[in-house]
Amino acid sequence: MLPALMITLSCLGFSSLTQAHLVPTVPLGPAPDAFDDAYLDCVEEMEEEVPHLLQEEMAQHSLLRESWGAATAAWESRRRELTLPLGFRTQHAVAVMVYTNSSNPLYRELNSAVRTTGSSREDYMEHFPFKALHFYLMRALQLLRAPESCQEGPGQEVFRGVSSLRFQPKQLGDVIRLGQFTSTSEEKGVAQGFGNSTFFTMNTCFGVPIQALSVFPEEREVLLPPHEVFLVSDFSQDGTRNLVTIRSLNRTCSHFNCAYLGGESRDRGRS
Repeated sequence: MLPALMITLSCLGFSSLTQAHLVPTVPLGPAPDAFDDAYLDCVEEMEEEVPHLLQEEMAQHSLLRESWGAATAAWESRRRELTLPLGFRTQHAVAVMVYTNSSNPLYRELNSAVRTTGSSREDYMEHFPFKALHFYLMRALQLLRAPESCQEGPGQEVFRGVSSLRFQPKQLGDVIRLGQFTSTSEEKGVAQGFGNSTFFTMNTCFGVPIQALSVFPEEREVLLPPHEVFLVSDFSQDGTRNLVTIRSLNRTCSHFNCAYLGGESRDRGRS
């Protein structure tokens, strides 16, 4: 069970801005409003349902339609070069390529929905416009994850720089989730190029290196799922920078399971 000391992550941290030049401070916590479905025990059913759902969602969202088409073409030119795990489908690869294409804002829209539409199944069904993309992206991370992750060590060290928000834990020892798909890099210098208002050093057990599928392979990206659970092990401030160190507890916490197929959300008091 997630400890009571954890604080709620305000996913709408921009509301704390009082002056345009200020960088808002956002507390790190359990991300209780995140949509965190891991689709346990319903993968085959979802694989049957989601192709039709994707067509419906693309018809309603032009940016998704255009991004999916462009990523599909890019994947066709790259797929012969790669060796992928059993069960890994074209749609899984295309979802990763859609997400990593930071030249369009779709990944921001997806993460905004992930952070804020998990208050209930009804909220997800009515207000989450990327159900198919979420499933394919989660499934890609599950299939690509090395089974031996964290069995003999603390996990892979990765870095993340943030320019627009100053994340801050309540105290050391807090147990948190990031509550969205989170892009990190194996290279500290690459991560610093994305911002220094907050700089994360992380050890992840569920993050997956996606360089081979990324639109920008030089970023050496490792993508983390929304439901991985971390411990805040260090925090300091260097001038205007917040320096946060978190390490994976080698577990996940999902309050939803197979929500699209009717699975109800679990009580936020249980993990």
